[in-house]
Amino acid sequence: MSSPEMAQATPGLAPTLAVLQLLDAAWFLADAHGRAGQACARVTAWLGAGFGAGPWQDLVHPDDRGGGSCQGAGDADRRWRMADGSWRWFSHRSQAMGAQTLHVLQDIDARKRREIAHSDAAGLLDSLRLHLPGVFYKLDADEQGVPHVTFVSEAVRELLEYEPEEVEADFRRIFDRVHPDDKERFQAIVANALRTNADTTFEYRVVLPRKGVRHVAGRACSALQSTGRHARFGYQHDITEQKLYQEALVQARAAEQASEVKSEFLSRMSHELRTPLNAILGFAQLLKMSTAEPLGAEQWERVDVLERAGRHLLALVNDVLDLSRIEAGHMALHIGAMGVRGVFDEVHSLVVSTAHAHRVTLHRPTWPDLPEGPLAVRADMLRLQQVLVNLMTNAIKYNRSGGDVWLAASLVGNEVCLSVRDNGHGMTPEQQAHLFEPFNRLGAETSDIDGSGIGMVIVQRLVQLMGGRLSLRSAPGEGTEVSVFLPRAESQQVAAPLAPWPVRDGQAGCAASTATSGSSAGLGDPGEAAAAQAAQRPVDILCVEDNEVNIALLTSILELRPACALRVARSGTEALQHVAQRRPDLMLIDMQLGDMSGLDLASSLDRDARTAGIPRIALSADAMPATIREAQARGFLAYVTKPVDVRPFLTTLDQAIDQLA
Repeated sequence: MSSPEMAQATPGLAPTLAVLQLLDAAWFLADAHGRAGQACARVTAWLGAGFGAGPWQDLVHPDDRGGGSCQGAGDADRRWRMADGSWRWFSHRSQAMGAQTLHVLQDIDARKRREIAHSDAAGLLDSLRLHLPGVFYKLDADEQGVPHVTFVSEAVRELLEYEPEEVEADFRRIFDRVHPDDKERFQAIVANALRTNADTTFEYRVVLPRKGVRHVAGRACSALQSTGRHARFGYQHDITEQKLYQEALVQARAAEQASEVKSEFLSRMSHELRTPLNAILGFAQLLKMSTAEPLGAEQWERVDVLERAGRHLLALVNDVLDLSRIEAGHMALHIGAMGVRGVFDEVHSLVVSTAHAHRVTLHRPTWPDLPEGPLAVRADMLRLQQVLVNLMTNAIKYNRSGGDVWLAASLVGNEVCLSVRDNGHGMTPEQQAHLFEPFNRLGAETSDIDGSGIGMVIVQRLVQLMGGRLSLRSAPGEGTEVSVFLPRAESQQVAAPLAPWPVRDGQAGCAASTATSGSSAGLGDPGEAAAAQAAQRPVDILCVEDNEVNIALLTSILELRPACALRVARSGTEALQHVAQRRPDLMLIDMQLGDMSGLDLASSLDRDARTAGIPRIALSADAMPATIREAQARGFLAYVTKPVDVRPFLTTLDQAIDQLA
């Protein structure tokens, strides 16, 4: 509408509208009902066809419609709907002009959106300042390049134990908290970042008045400000727990690696120490058993001394290795419920020959008649046997001739008490004070009684590992009573008697194989067994062994079994070739061969249908429990540890051959 037209339509407003036209203002006139009648071209271009179709408030954003009436809307910033459907901010001023109202609009969209963005950013910054777990900060440099903290979040109270105002007042306060060993490096990082404006990642330690030493990590970057200078924005947070966790992982990995090295060392030591003892004890037994060239009385006595010395050395090796495993944390236990009566029966059978040799009488316990069933205990079967055999052997060896040893079991609260009592010489209080010192034999080293002085130390550690405790009562001339207290098990938890496989060798006459748990007494004459076997069909036995002395010993032992035809393979590869040529009836396999382990050889055999299922016996100087259990899991019939106890080994062999029939 041109100026003359506007003046003609609204003569009283002509001067005002003319001024607005000169100012290039956007305006429109509305009646008492808010309906637009006249408007400048800019308004109609902005608001489009919808303008004038109804009250002007219909074109205002619903959130901005309050604060006035159609007659006099007053001044406000409002969003108006544009012709394209978008919303745009205007400064809206209105003034009543008689029957009409003059509305003047000024486009403030760009400014308003900047203000909103700034307000949102300020709100976000406030939220970060109050709730961010770490410290968010802004670092500005003045015209002289001196850095100042212009913003720091509230978390600085926890991170550096400063109030935000303290850090903003003096940026250098931060360096007062830095650990002395990290201060020079941290100052260099800050100086370089301010000089180069480069993105930075860093870690350092602080020493706080309340928390002490803490680890801090952070990142910072630069941004160009409207002043033309760069500001640093950064974030720092406490990573002490994360550091401690990482250090714990490193220590755990190092401990695991050390554990593996110790396990390998113990396994190797067991093998290297037992291999020469295998020859000493094996040939000594064969010399004493020989009927073709029997020894004279003096020779037999000397060979017997040789064998007893070898067994003493073997017992010492066993004890030292056991103690080493316990101290290194490698003594794996398999805790389960077991009937006490069955354990006592097994232990009694292991020490009865030793008691006869020392002319000591063993007294079996009287079993309590409990309403809930037989007495049961929670323990490791093999290690509980070892503990009780050690205690009973001591009670026998350190007893008087014609003495007695009593076994007893009773229920004490939630514990089961297993006691071994003798009427021997007893111990003085001073001796009792040193009983659990390694290699301290309490004066018995001057006697002819075998021992290492480690047995009671091992007993104490094993009982503790099984969750039990040990008590001792002794007096000179009155004997000694040692009691083992272990957690009670409900009798119904004992599913079945636990087999003693594998039995540890070299322990008070224990057999070295799985086939027998008794001593060599009562196994019969090897000559009689050989004669009985001679009528059987020949048995093809393949021995896999890489030590020539051990091969010679095994060859001599099998001469007592004429029906056994022995073949020898000196490596795992050679054994596979032998088996491929002719499948043997039975294999004797060493666990540590030159080119592979005995377990690897067993796996190779089982992968081939033509060689799978060959009966096999482990024959090895590796007496580590983990290896023995693995062999059992791989299907070995027995695990015979070196040094070989000839009579039990022959019994194991005979039983394996009987299964072939």
